Amino acid sequence: MFDIELDREGEENLYKQIYQQIKAEILEDRYTPDSKMPSIRKLAARLGVNNETVVKAYDLLAEEFLIYKKEGSGSYIAPAAGYKSNKDDQRLRILSSKESSVNRIIDFSGSQNNREYMPEYAFDLVFDQFYSKFQGNIFKEIDFKSNQWFCFLKDIVDSFEHKALYYNSRSELIMVLELLIQKNDLLLFESPSDLGPFAHFLTIDNEIGEENNFEKPEFLKLKNADYEVLMDYLRENKIDYLILSDEPVFANVLSWSISKLKSLFELAEMLKFKIIIFESYYLFGKNEKIETLLNSSFKNNLILIRELSNKVFPGLDSGVVFLAESNYYEEESNLNKNLLEDKYRSLSAGDQLLENVLSYYLEKSYLNKRTKLLKQRIKNRNLLLKDELHKSFRDIEVKCSQTAFYSILYLEQQLDQKAFNKFSEKTGVLLADYRNFLIDAKSNQVILSTAALDQFSIRQGVVKLAKIYRQYLS
Repeated sequence: MFDIELDREGEENLYKQIYQQIKAEILEDRYTPDSKMPSIRKLAARLGVNNETVVKAYDLLAEEFLIYKKEGSGSYIAPAAGYKSNKDDQRLRILSSKESSVNRIIDFSGSQNNREYMPEYAFDLVFDQFYSKFQGNIFKEIDFKSNQWFCFLKDIVDSFEHKALYYNSRSELIMVLELLIQKNDLLLFESPSDLGPFAHFLTIDNEIGEENNFEKPEFLKLKNADYEVLMDYLRENKIDYLILSDEPVFANVLSWSISKLKSLFELAEMLKFKIIIFESYYLFGKNEKIETLLNSSFKNNLILIRELSNKVFPGLDSGVVFLAESNYYEEESNLNKNLLEDKYRSLSAGDQLLENVLSYYLEKSYLNKRTKLLKQRIKNRNLLLKDELHKSFRDIEVKCSQTAFYSILYLEQQLDQKAFNKFSEKTGVLLADYRNFLIDAKSNQVILSTAALDQFSIRQGVVKLAKIYRQYLS
């Protein structure tokens, strides 16, 4: 714990150097709240300083509520470290009220802008390491002892009796979906839910659609995840696809018991509609219900899109599509035969580069480290967000998930979502695009992500958002 380098010839006192470097690490959310810190004696011995130097550093951290002390036990990382500092609160209010603060955009939009979620083990940095090491051989086949990324994908596919496609970009995934989803198909979504790649279908231009012989499918919305409501609706209405998401911030169909899910799939088989599950949290922990469904007799009605990288490496859209058997075998299927020629289809030169860099990630154990740090960061920052929302807003319902990338803020009044988003951006707060979550154009819901923000930005952003909300209503 704590990667501290001391400049013994510098002008700054050693205890201040220790304090500043520990503070920086804590504010980067590297440590889980209530984690025990190294003892004063142990850290002093490691750094080669006297005990009193570490005592002074720890005292400064405690004064700013970054750590807390238990008598006879030691020092610990504080929950939502630093947010209780009265001095910081005062500074926060002053900064948020200044005209100059408008020029600083605070980004609550999440992954939509492909923003980096965290600096540690950044994909760009590892790519630079990879490029530096292999240089001119980068586009040639590199003889790893084992191509770990390909083995990783192969293990996922081989664990199920399902036909599968790999995709290495969002455009490639959309191409597969356009081959699956035909014009005039009826798609039923849970609402609100993260549309992921399906947001593309909401923005299809009519002229472009006509040129490609593709029309925008019709979208229907299921406004709650009630078992009886959905089953009754499906019995009385014809649909072609039911789209489900594993986004854990929303109450959804995948939260049902496995027996209820199997009843839903039995109904899908009887009424001849397909169920598409967009699984974007696979790297954060396997969903056993999805695993069970893939290995069940209902797999013929299941299309699973398993996203393997975007939430871990923003902008890196790779994964696997498990196809329903009928989509693979029916002669009348419009699926591109080249795409389905081999479930382990060969990769192009560009894709091979991506595959090699991801293998390098796995070989250096960066993937597990990054996922662990990211889960911890999201948990800590959602806790802070929830607390700050309660302090800055009144009479509102706040829903936050400690494992998800998005939170929902329920406001008192309905908003014109498009107008409010534009107004917020002009005033310095970038919100998630409501259209990506299939919420109504007029709604009291605001979708927020803390993924790309540090703690001070979250706090300042909530203060600014509360101010924007009041200005917008006035």
